Amino acid sequence: MLKSLLLGDNPWIGVSHLSQSRARETTERIPSVEAIVEVIERAVLCGATGFTFSTHPNNFQILKALRQAETIRHDFELCPVLPYAEGYVRITNEKGMIGLVRDVLSKLPSSGKAKALVKGGISAMRLDPLSMLGAYVDMELASYLNVKPENANLGVVLLHEVVTDLAISFRAKHLFESFIGHMRDHYDAEPGFVTRNFASFVKFFKDEGLSLKDVTIMTPFNRIGFQMNPSRESCENHLVHLSEGSVIATSILAGGYLGPDEAIEYLRTLPNLSGVAVGVSSKEHAEQTYSKLRPLLST
Repeated sequence: MLKSLLLGDNPWIGVSHLSQSRARETTERIPSVEAIVEVIERAVLCGATGFTFSTHPNNFQILKALRQAETIRHDFELCPVLPYAEGYVRITNEKGMIGLVRDVLSKLPSSGKAKALVKGGISAMRLDPLSMLGAYVDMELASYLNVKPENANLGVVLLHEVVTDLAISFRAKHLFESFIGHMRDHYDAEPGFVTRNFASFVKFFKDEGLSLKDVTIMTPFNRIGFQMNPSRESCENHLVHLSEGSVIATSILAGGYLGPDEAIEYLRTLPNLSGVAVGVSSKEHAEQTYSKLRPLLST
């Protein structure tokens, strides 16, 4: 049984994992913030327990609007994924590094700007990438926590897959230790990691002697093996033998290729899953999807 059913944000920020053309079409059809809030409220009524999102500007506005939503209960979890890698690349290309820093700082409450500047500046002068990671995490989280619904709780804070999988490639054990420690020491939140290579992630933690206790892993699981690297069989095998840690399945609909019934039939065969994250584009889609997923929740 699952502990969480999370709303994903891909339909609202123009992301499609199937093709660039579909992503462009999705971007052109992004609904208004008010309409998105209605979708979230419908999903919550049908069983959604939280919202996982990148620190995309659209989501900043969505969180602000959700402050007025009466359906957001005290146990509603927010699970941000950061840093916003795609946005950083785009802003850096357009405005340079200084423009990037100014853009990030512009979203901070004024009381947090000086602290972030000093902390980030000292880290940069010392060429300390781990402290810089902590500074950027603080900067991104600060603005979003400032506008979050009062009844919502910060659940898991997840490191973006671009950083996670690159760090595994470089065997950067200290980066994982630093992020885990930062989340536990400075926030009442569980550290998490998004990865497109679940098998390599689990093996890396085991080889490096890193504990997965109270750590969340967000990774694709679906019947056709879409985005499951190096293979569906390998990911399933590592899930079966996972003795600690929480796993949230993403891409359960394989980018829209599978329907909810097919996805749920497959999910029922998997052990050691703690949650599912799936994006929906309309109130009807939310009702159809989460009403079918709801029976998988533990009571």
